[in-house]
Amino acid sequence: MTTNHNRERWTDEKLDKLADSVSELTQDVSNLKDDISELREGISETKDSIDGLRITAQALLQLAAQHQEADRERQEEMRLLNEKFDQQQGEIKHINERLDVQQGQIKVLLEKLLGT
Repeated sequence: MTTNHNRERWTDEKLDKLADSVSELTQDVSNLKDDISELREGISETKDSIDGLRITAQALLQLAAQHQEADRERQEEMRLLNEKFDQQQGEIKHINERLDVQQGQIKVLLEKLLGT
């Protein structure tokens, strides 16, 4: 009877320890589930952030392309204005040369008229 009683006691102690271990494992599994849920939320938030960054990057790229096109248009306009300016300077130079010639001719005529 003592042996049976010792066995039952030993078995009860082992069962209690086993129950405690199972309880701890259950708590650990519950904690892991909570951690996994938090990780999933974090991943979802990260994906949302990445999507937001992607949209922002696309918008910035589009703006950059628009600015680049506007810059090209301004550069072409400046090139055309410079060409026109150079052409007008050439015309002014030609007019000044003609005026110099005409001034010289007027001077010669005045000298003839005045007899000097």
